[in-house]
Amino acid sequence: MAHPRQSALEDFRWHPRPVDDAINGVRIPDFLGLELVQLCVIAGIRRNAGFGHELRGLTPRFTRALNAQAIMYSRDIPDMHDPEDFPYCIWYPSVPDRDTCRKLVTRYPRMKYQVGRVCAVANYEDLYKELDILPEVGIAEEARENGSEAIYSAIVKQPVKYAVFNDYSNSLVVENPPISPMNGDTCVTALLEMKQSFERPRPKEQYAPKAHRNGFESRMFDLCEDMSVDFKESERRSIDQSVVLPLLYSPLPADLPTVDKDMLILSAAYHGDIDRYVRLRRPKKIQGELACLIRGIYHDPLFAKFWSLQPLAEFWSSQSSTRSDDWRIRRAINARFIMSNDLSRIAPTTSVSELPYCIWFPQPAYWTVYEHLARLRPDMKLQAARACIVADYQRSFEIIDPPHDSALVKEAQVSLNPFYLKYLQAKEVQGDTTRKDYDVEWWKYYTTKHALMPSPSSVYGKLNASSIGTTQTWIYDGVEADMSDVEVQICTPEEVKQSGIREVSDRYPSIE
Repeated sequence: MAHPRQSALEDFRWHPRPVDDAINGVRIPDFLGLELVQLCVIAGIRRNAGFGHELRGLTPRFTRALNAQAIMYSRDIPDMHDPEDFPYCIWYPSVPDRDTCRKLVTRYPRMKYQVGRVCAVANYEDLYKELDILPEVGIAEEARENGSEAIYSAIVKQPVKYAVFNDYSNSLVVENPPISPMNGDTCVTALLEMKQSFERPRPKEQYAPKAHRNGFESRMFDLCEDMSVDFKESERRSIDQSVVLPLLYSPLPADLPTVDKDMLILSAAYHGDIDRYVRLRRPKKIQGELACLIRGIYHDPLFAKFWSLQPLAEFWSSQSSTRSDDWRIRRAINARFIMSNDLSRIAPTTSVSELPYCIWFPQPAYWTVYEHLARLRPDMKLQAARACIVADYQRSFEIIDPPHDSALVKEAQVSLNPFYLKYLQAKEVQGDTTRKDYDVEWWKYYTTKHALMPSPSSVYGKLNASSIGTTQTWIYDGVEADMSDVEVQICTPEEVKQSGIREVSDRYPSIE
């Protein structure tokens, strides 16, 4: 039976006041059909003792929020029978007192690791010793972040540590937890303080981002099940460059320091570093990761081989979209294999979406590969012919015999061999032309000459994950990641940075 406060989405009329009241713990809105409204109610329950009791039993997450509220504000220990009743986070935005923690562990032994994390946040050293739990990496990272030195030292001095907490899925592995170093996978309390402001939800539109449709942005971590929604956006957490930069060019320590590891993930993907990437990556892709992965696959055959063996569906879920990017990864793998003189992944039945265009940069294949490819897949004749122009395989180009094509002409115009441009111009006169105007795939007009030109960079400005991003969306089948800002900051001596000498770089030239 539907709750009387729930109404159909089509009857919803947006007004911010009831939602503000929910966060402040003043009253529950008359409408609970929207995801954003439910998140604001959960935020209000967690932040305001005694708020929202009439919602118990309506949904599991409302019940979990109310149980967390009772525990955190040291009221009566709630009755929890169903596994879905147990809250994951009981240490934010408040921590329960010691007596409540002891009562909780006595009644629900399964929650002793959550109590251990409370100890790390609140520095309950004596209570932590009473728990007699395994040295857990999430508790260690939380203790380090919150200055609970004794608890932190007690864990890190152990020869083996375990990952009981999984902050990505809000789950615990109490029985036979995996051995793990401190790997930066803990959503410490400082991250929970990073709030996001909400906005009016919008109807579903074809090109509207999901965040605009829902009124909030889905986040990697959601320990409190409220997506950290608030009235005002928090300032982005600054990254200590003195900690991050050395980790980019040094072996990773056994235990990562407190650091936003997104830059490390992107750099590992960008360079095709299998060991670092496998250790650092998150269960869901982060912003810029796709571009960096494609760049790494294009440049490293071993990284391409690694990805060719992965069940992509398990590794490539997205928190912001249901659209799969598997085809982009497979297309990059196919391109790298072709450039490594292997056509085993290309067959007459290979999906067109997985056939790459750029199959000559950063390394052309042997000339016979392109001839065979054009015979095997006639719909790749243009790609094979363009690769022959880049590598100056004149005889193979003639065998492939491509039609006049505007993108091929662009490449022929920068070739040192005038044969290709004359050949294509003759084709145009004969009427043998594709007549393609690459309005959508405009990046095909950029040539290998452009790909070899340096990127603009600066030794100034703060670095963050967005410093490793897409600047030229054209080299690798319409995708390219750039690390020039990071590289120049790493390579430039500190005295030069402080001297005020600025490096000037021209922008990329026009394609005209």
